[in-house]
Amino acid sequence: MAYADDGVGPPILLVHGWAAHGGFFSDLHTHLARTHRVLTPTLRGHPGSDIGAAPLTIEALADDIAQFVEGLGLTSLVAIGWSMGAMVLWQAATKLGSRLRGIVVEEMGPRLVNDATWRNGISGGYGADDIDATLREIRAGWPAYVARFAPRMFAPGAGADLIAWTAAEMSRAEPEAMAAFWASMVKQDFRAPLARLTTPMLVIAGAQSQVYGDGATAFVAHAAPHAERVIISGAGHVPHLEAQDAFIEHVEAFARAARQPDSIGKGVSP
Repeated sequence: MAYADDGVGPPILLVHGWAAHGGFFSDLHTHLARTHRVLTPTLRGHPGSDIGAAPLTIEALADDIAQFVEGLGLTSLVAIGWSMGAMVLWQAATKLGSRLRGIVVEEMGPRLVNDATWRNGISGGYGADDIDATLREIRAGWPAYVARFAPRMFAPGAGADLIAWTAAEMSRAEPEAMAAFWASMVKQDFRAPLARLTTPMLVIAGAQSQVYGDGATAFVAHAAPHAERVIISGAGHVPHLEAQDAFIEHVEAFARAARQPDSIGKGVSP
């Protein structure tokens, strides 16, 4: 698993989203490295890292992150999970335990698929009947799929250059790998597990997100025992790129609090 490791100070781990890579955090990585040791991996099967032998699932990515933290000998860290990266961290929390002092959840809900019991999945009512069509689109025409999806990642009116860069970078991903990860993501349901996750959590939502409605991140903040939520104006699904100053301000304040001795940081309760 390729990764960038820069700076000196309390560790912060940055975990990217589906079809992205560590470079999506480049500016954030550089800024945080002024005062922290910043670790930004590119997850297996994503552009810049090998696929490896394990199944391409959220569970495998979580195992990779736990082994990554263990291999570097990190005993205390704060982690940022953007979109799918948040699911990876929720899954990894049981293995990381008290080493994981805090999680920043950037624009992610506990479940992608809408049904009769859950209306806060992907916007537009994405349901179980849509999954097969999505997988076919990914496999048959990945660049075209990305071209349609990339504009939705940002608030309406986002710059054409940002959208074009995002589409170009996501297009580098291998379609079969992305289909496998998508198939794994749509099976995940963290609604109940979040109630057992005692790690302090900052949930960051984009006020103009076109991927999730307000209810997705609101649920996470309500369900997790030690969570708070902030909503960033002018941002969509990628606040760390769309409203970097506000995002950094919230992250740095949360990281300082999470490092305090009286911070909860227990991991997952029985």
